[in-house]
Amino acid sequence: MDSAVALVRTYLQINGYFVVTDYPVVELDRRGSARSMTDLDILAVRFPGAGRLVPDGDRSTIIGEIDPELGHPGDCIDLIIGEVKQGGARLNRGAHDPSVMRAALARFGSVDEGRAREVVENLLARGHATTPCGHNVRVMVFASYADRSPGPGVRVVTLRHMKQFVTDYLREFWDIFRETQFNDPTMNFIMMLEKSERHFKKHKRDTHR
Repeated sequence: MDSAVALVRTYLQINGYFVVTDYPVVELDRRGSARSMTDLDILAVRFPGAGRLVPDGDRSTIIGEIDPELGHPGDCIDLIIGEVKQGGARLNRGAHDPSVMRAALARFGSVDEGRAREVVENLLARGHATTPCGHNVRVMVFASYADRSPGPGVRVVTLRHMKQFVTDYLREFWDIFRETQFNDPTMNFIMMLEKSERHFKKHKRDTHR
């Protein structure tokens, strides 16, 4: 997996999203042969109230709040079709293709094929749309920088911001996570750097006493 995609996945998971990466969109030609159209870097869904629950005896604590930078629409199911760029914020050609957007909506399962056309039209024109069942769906770009808008209504979150958010999250809840073994390689990497920095600072303090 691309390292930038891995960072975006970790960032979105911390914010309560279920994430699919590198989702292939396939089409059939006139002869009925299948070919790949594109890969969707990120498909993510978040349900209202999602968070990490930490049991504590008879009590339970939910930690973490959603990052305002995501522009979460509020108390509704949020669907993200995301592109990841290690350079400037740009949309691939597939993000302007109604067939690709319909394939993304079908993967979410929130819009039946008969009503997908109207939702896709709004999505392409405004960068976001509301499905007939009230789900919010939007296009986002996760990139190193944004020197211009990638498209109407398309929100951009930078890789730098996401890295800092994940680091701040681990620091805020360090007492909970310091002994945790994550399967997520990005989380493990940032955790390793944080442990190293803490050991270095402690050693530096001890040697100057």
